Amino acid sequence: MIQQDPELWDLIERLKNQDEDLEDFLLGLAQMFAVEFEELHRSDLNDKLESFFGGLPPKAMTMAPLLLHIALDLFIMRSTPASGTNA
Repeated sequence: MIQQDPELWDLIERLKNQDEDLEDFLLGLAQMFAVEFEELHRSDLNDKLESFFGGLPPKAMTMAPLLLHIALDLFIMRSTPASGTNA
């Protein structure tokens, strides 16, 4: 997607190091955000999961990753600035 969009590609080229591959840059960026998710996980995500799923059969926990994925998508949509506002 990025390589097919000249505007996105230009932005990435300006952000990443000259000798850095696109995949390495994106992986590094994703790892940075993963650290933030780890902090959330250490704090109160475990408590919330336990309070909701704790009294249910263990099989119910298989829904957790799906619900968290949807929750993350919702969070991203709400917290990402609208397109074009930073241009």
